[in-house]
Amino acid sequence: MGLEEIFNWVKEQAGYVLMIVLIVVVLVTAAKRAWIAMLGAVIGIAFVGIFIVNPNVIVNLSEWFGEKLKLGA
Repeated sequence: MGLEEIFNWVKEQAGYVLMIVLIVVVLVTAAKRAWIAMLGAVIGIAFVGIFIVNPNVIVNLSEWFGEKLKLGA
């Protein structure tokens, strides 16, 4: 078992934990009828989920942002 398999396993487990946290937060905020908090939690957890599922998004985002600000040229 190599390092890549371990990384993929950890990434998969983090995705499961993230989904469980999302479900709990949505249920708690829905029970309290805190709709804005629920929406904020869903958006925040979605952002974190994107970076866990596809970490290359961070590189692409930083390259795009650097091009827009004309950094490093």
